[in-house]
Amino acid sequence: MAALFFGLNANAATDNRPVYDFSEWQGNISAAQARLLKGEAKGIILRVQYGSNYRDKVFDHNAAVLKAAGVKFGVYAFGQYVNAADAKVEATDFYNRAKKYNPLFYANDAEIVTTYAGSSYSSATKAFATKLHSLTTKPVYLYTGKDVYNYHLDGRKGYNGVWLAYYQNTQPNVGFKYELWQHTDRMYSTALNMSVDASKFVTSDNWFGNTIDTSKYPNGGYKVGDKVRLKAGITYYGTTTKADGSLAKTDLTVKVVKTVYTGTSSQVLTVYNGSKVIGQVRAQDVTKVGSSTPFQPSTTAKWVKEKKTYTLKTAVKLRTGASTSSSVITILPAGTTVKTDQAIIQGGYRWVRQPRSSGYGYLATGPAGNSLEYVKNGVSHTYYTVISGDSWWKIAHRNNLSMYTLAAQNGKSIYSTIYPGNKMIIK
Repeated sequence: MAALFFGLNANAATDNRPVYDFSEWQGNISAAQARLLKGEAKGIILRVQYGSNYRDKVFDHNAAVLKAAGVKFGVYAFGQYVNAADAKVEATDFYNRAKKYNPLFYANDAEIVTTYAGSSYSSATKAFATKLHSLTTKPVYLYTGKDVYNYHLDGRKGYNGVWLAYYQNTQPNVGFKYELWQHTDRMYSTALNMSVDASKFVTSDNWFGNTIDTSKYPNGGYKVGDKVRLKAGITYYGTTTKADGSLAKTDLTVKVVKTVYTGTSSQVLTVYNGSKVIGQVRAQDVTKVGSSTPFQPSTTAKWVKEKKTYTLKTAVKLRTGASTSSSVITILPAGTTVKTDQAIIQGGYRWVRQPRSSGYGYLATGPAGNSLEYVKNGVSHTYYTVISGDSWWKIAHRNNLSMYTLAAQNGKSIYSTIYPGNKMIIK
């Protein structure tokens, strides 16, 4: 039976790290912090100016530091223009102050109507974009809020995309399309040791152009509470400080896990010795207690493509790898619907792989000799058709589900955009 399974697909996943935006309020970024940000954030958006007459005090320093560290970044200007002619001046100053750092894109922060009576804010905002497009071939994006967009702008004319400011936990339905959503001003940044503005992409667009090939980052899959030991001779994450050699023989506890893409790791772990914090280390620099290496999916097993939908008839553990020794991500209750993309026979079990927003999860459908013991066959589903005004929360609440279960059984995340007419499995 195992001989039927052959071929190995690339293990690629979307980069779901946050996007941060910084100004002088965050202060000067150090080189060490920039290296941490490279793993912590998908990209950074730096403020260049507050109108033409006020240059951000830390922009030049931070742009140079991020560029040297290889951090991807765009730039934005807080608009203060009073008419179309003034908007063109601000756009020109914005471009001239930022161009030497070669940002990936330019954004106009148009969140406050600043034009004088008799001057159209919509026309001035469009003039800002038109002027920038005459100066650069880079994309030009619009940052704004719901009310300004709906009542003071003529759509996104002149702009390549929209960055929406709207602070709440669930994705807002504002009546127009936007690609990047600034959802909080209180996301804690480990790199900067402070809370910062954070955004996330809600469509397939990615203004930073980077996706993560998880096959290049094999070390990870740890969870809070795991016991680990540090490898001898390692340095703490983001520093040049070497760990004490005695920690290679000391059982430490993982207290915090964070996704990063540096070295060969997909995680940074904050480890404690009892109640004492030891520091941050990459997953590649630790071993799980009782094992010489972190638990990973087998690199020698052969997978086949298998796009199927299973409904569990018993609770099944979703793991970080196709092994009963791999860490448990969560326990999927009976009745959960799981969409998979690959399958394998390994370790006496038939395993399937579930694409997730942060990579993949693995679960056994049953022993190899009775491969569907844990799942139902011929299951009929109940579907719901999305209508205007729906959200993940509304649909889940209406059908007595959690948002996460609803999204998972439809092969999506709660950050995926849904549209009227979409059919969703609710049972």
